[in-house]
Amino acid sequence: MKLSLLHIVFAVAAAGASAAACSPPTVSSPPEYAERPISAEAGEAYFLRTGGGDPYATGMAYPVFLALMEAYPNELGSDWNAFAEKFGFLTDPNASGDPSVPPIGFHLTTDPNTSVPWLVGNCQMCHTERIHLKEGDLLVSGLGNKAARPHAYANALARIGASGSLNVDRLTTLATKRARAYKVPWSETVARPIVSAMVNGLALLAKKRARYIDRFEPALPGRMATIESFAVALNDYRDKPIALAPTTGWAKVPDIRSFPFRETFSYDGSGFGSPQALVLEADFLFGARPEWYLSHPHIATSMYLYLKSFSRKLPFPKTVDRTLVAKGKVTFEQVCSGCHGFYVDHGDEKRVSYRERVIPKNAIGTDPARVDAVTEEFVNASNELPLTRGHARVRNTGGYIPPVLLDVWARGVFGHAGQWPSVEAMATKESNRPRHFIVDTRGFYDLDRLGVRYEESSARPLRPGEYLYDGDKPGYTTGGHTFLADLDDAEKRAVIEYLKTI
Repeated sequence: MKLSLLHIVFAVAAAGASAAACSPPTVSSPPEYAERPISAEAGEAYFLRTGGGDPYATGMAYPVFLALMEAYPNELGSDWNAFAEKFGFLTDPNASGDPSVPPIGFHLTTDPNTSVPWLVGNCQMCHTERIHLKEGDLLVSGLGNKAARPHAYANALARIGASGSLNVDRLTTLATKRARAYKVPWSETVARPIVSAMVNGLALLAKKRARYIDRFEPALPGRMATIESFAVALNDYRDKPIALAPTTGWAKVPDIRSFPFRETFSYDGSGFGSPQALVLEADFLFGARPEWYLSHPHIATSMYLYLKSFSRKLPFPKTVDRTLVAKGKVTFEQVCSGCHGFYVDHGDEKRVSYRERVIPKNAIGTDPARVDAVTEEFVNASNELPLTRGHARVRNTGGYIPPVLLDVWARGVFGHAGQWPSVEAMATKESNRPRHFIVDTRGFYDLDRLGVRYEESSARPLRPGEYLYDGDKPGYTTGGHTFLADLDDAEKRAVIEYLKTI
């Protein structure tokens, strides 16, 4: 979920800015989004740096966002370091703590119509993680960020829009001051039209999202209400809002390491069809307009090629017991490989034999809220949408798709909702699994239990970077997937040792 949740705001702001610049209020196409040969290399650039594009619909004029941070420090943080701290985004290690440098996942692009820099998001905002190790931190591209709080970020913007304190004159003054301090173009010709449209658009956005703020507020770090977010976006195409399921279908931000082996890309495979459409369907949610991708078809295809060829070397950073690994491999292939695939070393490459399949929710026994969020009304609304017809469709699959387990040692927390803090916790009998525990997102990664550091407690005050997991809450229950838990202790230990090597 990127800044583009404000796509209504940005589209209106862009119209005002473009009109002031005597340009058509349609599309801003900076040079980095210009047509180029379709390739995985180009897709990598979109993933890591520029994002999917359409800045007027998925971005914000940079001076305006800087002004909002100054005007609403309690909501957004007063500078980029405070912003990253508040919402769990990763500061750029190359910035050396400079509070004027945006976090990883944000890109500045120059709007050719106004010469104003616009802030847009890219995939690394949620799909890059820092693993904290005693030997030194690992910054891992593609791994789900376990601390990111995109719903909190979106709600903060909505509260700003609903506050009634947005003032065009003050915001214009602040944006002008910040533009000068940051030495970015911001002429009087475009300043007031952009700010005025921004104020009106934020208020409109707040009104449209008002009914959902309380629903999204409890989101834990690293989790998204994916289906519900799509439902909110679909409401723009409907006469009345889509009724949501009673329980929110929380899901953790996934690692994209599995994508080369998948035909669908969600935990339940609910979206299917054209892989290019599936790869960038989230950008439509984030505000990218259909006309943008019609005029920039190379982006979706290049992004698909990059994800389809995505590879990463992330070896386990400690010595493993090779005798135990060999025993664990035998047990894994007997018990687990039917769902999670076979893994064979071929030189320095790990080859995978895997077939995507849906395991019925009753058979796997994990919390059903995420798959149940795909209601009949949501399915019908999605499939009636003209812009996706013939490209992608939605269904309720009735279950979850077992993931490919490459680099699984680094993926904690585990489960589609992040319901198990470690592999060891998942391998524990259901009745003995931790249900109320405090996760330390900044602590050293636990290489022995394979997961995040956690403390079984719900009483003490939380420190910065910590959150409480309550496994008694619907959507977050910790039962199911007992296949590893049903093994004897020696077999469990061997399988866990083997998992370190995948």
